[in-house]
Amino acid sequence: MKQSVHHIRNKRIPNTRSFSLLDGLPVCLVLVAIVLGVGLSIRAQNRDDLPIPPTFDVEGIPAIKTSDVEHLFVDPSQVKSNLIWDVDRKNHSILITGDRSNIYRLDSPTGEPQNLIDGRSPETVRVSPKGGVFAFIDDKEDRDNFELYLRDENNQVRKLSAFTGKDESVESLVWDEKGEKIYYSQVDYESKTTKICRHDLSANACFDLDLKGIWNVIDLSSDKLLLKYWKSSSNQSLYVYDLASKKLTTIEEKGNSTRGFFGQDRVFWLSEGSPECGSENCLMSMEIRSGRRSRIRLPEGVLNLQEVKISPDKKSFLIQEMRDGIDNLRIGKLKKDAIVETVPSFVHGSYVIWNTRWLSDKEIVYTTENISKPASIEVFDTRSKRTTSWTKGQIPPQFGNTVKPPEIVKWKSFDEREISGYMVKPQKIEGKSPVLIYIHGGPQIIDRPLFDLQDIRFAAILGLTTIHTNIRGSKGFGIEFMDADNGAKRGDSVKDISALLDWIEKQPDLDPEKVIVRGESYGGFVALSSGLQEPTRVKAVIAEYPLVSIRGFLSQSWIDEFAKNEYGDPADEKLMKQLDWLSPLNNTDRWGGAPLFLTRGKLDARNPERDVLDLKSQLQEKGNEVWFIYAKEAGHGVSGRYVTAAMYEFLKKQLRRK
Repeated sequence: MKQSVHHIRNKRIPNTRSFSLLDGLPVCLVLVAIVLGVGLSIRAQNRDDLPIPPTFDVEGIPAIKTSDVEHLFVDPSQVKSNLIWDVDRKNHSILITGDRSNIYRLDSPTGEPQNLIDGRSPETVRVSPKGGVFAFIDDKEDRDNFELYLRDENNQVRKLSAFTGKDESVESLVWDEKGEKIYYSQVDYESKTTKICRHDLSANACFDLDLKGIWNVIDLSSDKLLLKYWKSSSNQSLYVYDLASKKLTTIEEKGNSTRGFFGQDRVFWLSEGSPECGSENCLMSMEIRSGRRSRIRLPEGVLNLQEVKISPDKKSFLIQEMRDGIDNLRIGKLKKDAIVETVPSFVHGSYVIWNTRWLSDKEIVYTTENISKPASIEVFDTRSKRTTSWTKGQIPPQFGNTVKPPEIVKWKSFDEREISGYMVKPQKIEGKSPVLIYIHGGPQIIDRPLFDLQDIRFAAILGLTTIHTNIRGSKGFGIEFMDADNGAKRGDSVKDISALLDWIEKQPDLDPEKVIVRGESYGGFVALSSGLQEPTRVKAVIAEYPLVSIRGFLSQSWIDEFAKNEYGDPADEKLMKQLDWLSPLNNTDRWGGAPLFLTRGKLDARNPERDVLDLKSQLQEKGNEVWFIYAKEAGHGVSGRYVTAAMYEFLKKQLRRK
């Protein structure tokens, strides 16, 4: 959702999101942008000083010698990673990302991608069933306000959406079966209402529906639209809107229904927390004519169901499951109320899988990656049972074989709840390895063992072990776990990090005297709070474009139902005081002196700027070491060559500190 999710990592699905922050940019592409440092103007005091971008104001950061950091960066040709936007089944081609978050078309395995649109960073791309033509949404004209565009058969891009409010955004879209109309949801964040609209590629019209809150269009079948009402990451409901009768019918209001689709005269959806599913994530269906509901039995052995997608001919089902952050795919056919497996798990190796699509009735396309392998695109043929690589990931040779395979780690928190994550260690460790704890934003996302050149770089050069955490509040572990940090329980997530510090102390190859905590966005809040609550064990903190004060965050005019469900009612003064205690803002007398690396984008509409600047000033006035980057043209996400170099120098200094 436009302003409800605070994260940047793990945005691997170009059509989410949410994920968005460097918005529409998948993390692997953000990393490439960081590596390349494209477009920086030179403004340096000395010839060997690394240039500070003219759009940056920096405080407390010593001059950085280019010769000290040039080994961090690589030639762009040495990094290759591709993700899928969508498929063009009519032309048997794939729309993919390239070295930038643009749109390319790939017509054959390992072929040369053709650049279709330059200078755009879409959030969602959907190809017309006719082929060749596609629609997309992005926020190029107005940051965080996404509009609907069409790239037509003449290769021209034109805007289809029309806004009348001050803070509107197109959040979802689907094509009709003939490729003649686009149905989309248009959210007004000021009035907190949603319009469902239709565009016939000549003119648009919106339906007479009174929809409060955030709604998404997720599928279309004949004259029926499948809609999702998004209250929060753990509370999503499904409805069918009949275009002929103008009737809105409830499909599922109990539990959490995250995905759905039409097929075989039914509605199918993934549900969790409903009477039929309980705490499991299961597949439900409802017959459209009779209304009969049933839980669909899955093939034996399916665990932690992530997604189900039906083939274009509506005969086969692609099932995606996840175990300890690693994905598997299998295929089956529906017989009564059970999916019978026809193709067992066909992805060999330990990978995170993204962007699954049916390329045809018999072919599935998807991306695979892991910590040392950039994302590449594979196509599996269900007839021949063969997998063909359409693109190949590439990593700089100097960083090859420098880290061990990711290791799943689990520890018990203060209340005996099991918390987990994964650890990236250097291939060679001399003595004990210093530790960087990473906390994702969101908080309702999951951190998974993705390709991360920054992890590899820090491991190879600094000997640093990075532990990626999925503390309470993360998704992928059930609704109860995702809601376990809500409101007054916010401090429990910080205790999860304290419990991890206990765990680190017991590991023979990790150095508990050299632990740094890093977080982005909401993760930055937890990192700051951990530094406040653990003044002796946390040696330094990196907080990137962080949420600093929950009270300040909830004071913003756009705050919606999601934010209140997640963080609490701002009118509850007792709760606000409790949450104030977690933040170092106005509590710097409790800050133990840990050096702080802090960034802020001037255009960041998610978190109040005054809170960040006040925290910086308060810590500086107390004599604390603060490295601060203020990016005047950045929003919710600050990156680039200089940021990477400065963070490296910050880490290097802290690790050398006695």
